[in-house]
Amino acid sequence: MITQFALVVALSLMIAFAGLTWGLVNQMERNATILGPGEIQIHSPGYLDDRSIYRVIEHPGTIINKIEKIGARAAPRLQGFGLVSQGENSSGAQIWGVDIYREKEVTEFHTHIFKGYFLKKKRDVILGKKIAVTLDASIGNELVIVTQAADGSIGNDLYRVAGILNGISEEIDRSTIMMSISDFKNIFNLGDVATEIAIRRSDKTENLNSFRDRIKNIIPEEEVKTWREIFPAISDMLELTNASIYILLIIIYLAGSLIMLNTMLMSVFERIKELGIMMAIGFRPMQVLILIFLETFFLTLCGSLVGLLGGVSLSLYLTHYGLDLSSITEGFSFVGILAEPHWFAVTNFNTVFPPVIFLFALSLIAVIYPAMKASLLKPVDALVFH
Repeated sequence: MITQFALVVALSLMIAFAGLTWGLVNQMERNATILGPGEIQIHSPGYLDDRSIYRVIEHPGTIINKIEKIGARAAPRLQGFGLVSQGENSSGAQIWGVDIYREKEVTEFHTHIFKGYFLKKKRDVILGKKIAVTLDASIGNELVIVTQAADGSIGNDLYRVAGILNGISEEIDRSTIMMSISDFKNIFNLGDVATEIAIRRSDKTENLNSFRDRIKNIIPEEEVKTWREIFPAISDMLELTNASIYILLIIIYLAGSLIMLNTMLMSVFERIKELGIMMAIGFRPMQVLILIFLETFFLTLCGSLVGLLGGVSLSLYLTHYGLDLSSITEGFSFVGILAEPHWFAVTNFNTVFPPVIFLFALSLIAVIYPAMKASLLKPVDALVFH
């Protein structure tokens, strides 16, 4: 009973931990796209080298129509830089002009509002969390934004703070201001152009690189890149995180296996006298060895099935309801990506069966030493074993 209980507890916790761990990784990878660049971006050739407001995509609506015909979602954006002030406070800012309606189909900034609401009216602006603190800006405050327009003139206007974003990434939190794309065109004196078009797949099962190549084929004149190509450092860190997760899970599995090893040793050595009596009445060492292995196999099988049921149930609960850490933290940024305080697990083959197979195999391996020792004892020695 102790052996089975230990197996059930260890396996249940290992499955739940694996689900939570991969859930965090999936959440971070998802946030890397839906709270920033999107999955694919289109730029005018050379824009990513200097991010000049003069390197623009002409008539972005034509390109967006082509993209939507292949079943994807796309949103035009404009980006520039300016000086923003509120009262006696001022700061340099990266200004985003976004299509209020299309942006909601590509990213989820509108669901990550800390205070206020997403862009609705003319001259509404959204602030990153840290730049709002720098400016000492609250909902309803007026901001003055000064820029150099595309024609060389000075653009300036008054805007109202409509909302403040939740923490997303260091860059967005510290320096980003969002406004409608029409307001951006007015202050920067721009026409029917965009500096980038962000894209989101409708079919998540399609390979991202294959999807990029499809877009390249229909828009060969522009530069098309995945978010991993645009932000290689973040992509590499996510890959490194994935590798680290495997190492962490192996350590956790080994810790669970050590518990099982200790339990198996105890369960065999506690029965040494019983095994000695069996050998005294005629059981051969090989028969004792086979008996111990068969008992261990069926006990482990039963324990694994119960542990599998318990682990999957716990993991499914965490997949549906998650682990709410908002009372401890508001979330944290790792390698520039938001990890939210509400932590959801994932439940699939990769989170369920590796712990089962690993622990099942380790349980059978763990019994080899005590089984060999017990089978080689002489009946007299077994009867007086302490």
